[in-house]
Amino acid sequence: MTPLVTVIIPTYNRSEYLKNAIQSVVSQSYKNIEILVIDDGSSSNYAEAICAEFPNCIYHFKENGGLSSARNFGIKLSKGAYIAFLDDDDFWETSKIEKQVSVLLENSSIDCVHSSVAVVDEKGKVTGKYFGASQNKIHKRSGDVFWNALGVWVVKSPTPLIRKTVFQPDLLFDESIKIGEDVDFYQRMFYRHKVHYINEPLAYYREYDNADRLSLQRKKYIGLHEKMFFNFKKMGIKNPFLLHKIARRLLVSAAGMWNEIYPQNPVKINKIDLYLRPVYCLCHCFTEKDE
Repeated sequence: MTPLVTVIIPTYNRSEYLKNAIQSVVSQSYKNIEILVIDDGSSSNYAEAICAEFPNCIYHFKENGGLSSARNFGIKLSKGAYIAFLDDDDFWETSKIEKQVSVLLENSSIDCVHSSVAVVDEKGKVTGKYFGASQNKIHKRSGDVFWNALGVWVVKSPTPLIRKTVFQPDLLFDESIKIGEDVDFYQRMFYRHKVHYINEPLAYYREYDNADRLSLQRKKYIGLHEKMFFNFKKMGIKNPFLLHKIARRLLVSAAGMWNEIYPQNPVKINKIDLYLRPVYCLCHCFTEKDE
């Protein structure tokens, strides 16, 4: 069996790496792939010209709405049984999709396959740095990982392959979240779905200094955990004890993030607040600073 895989590549005013990203998909050992490049309102049509160079690469333009909007746009257009996301400045190892499809075909209870990722520099050269599970925690990245992951880790954006059936009206990317939308989505996905982790770098994540890179705009992550909590509620979680536990875990993570960004003005969460009013603290203890 070779089910169709849809690869969604959002792009916005960044032409220098897009061709390399698409080429890494075209070069996959697994061939039944459609590529959707979603141009999120770029000021020039560079992406359309690049897409025309490749087979099975379809260009779509939409008004600017952010990364979540572009990914959701691609999901709605997708025809594949499985969906993968690739940012326009990252790229894949050639066997990525083949290895991941194999896992999904052999394990009907698994809905997402992810992996470690190798870091490359601006020119695409491997730096020797990796993101993934440490040797003694590999087992915590597969199966029901919700409590292992909540507030601790999330899949790296260019690595997962996901069954299309995962994407439901209450489980899409939150378009109101401009930075950290992947953290919100994957933590909520972990609540409902089992995953499988491949402990080898099947994707390459590009790190470079550029003020426009969302991942470097750390202060814009403030408030993410509050939105995550209410997105869990929107998924229909009503058990007050479960929601309370989720809120406590998110509060600890939010405080840790705040204290990394504002070490000169740290937030200290005492035990009374942590155990008696975590939702209140999520909503009121973190006010973004203008400097």
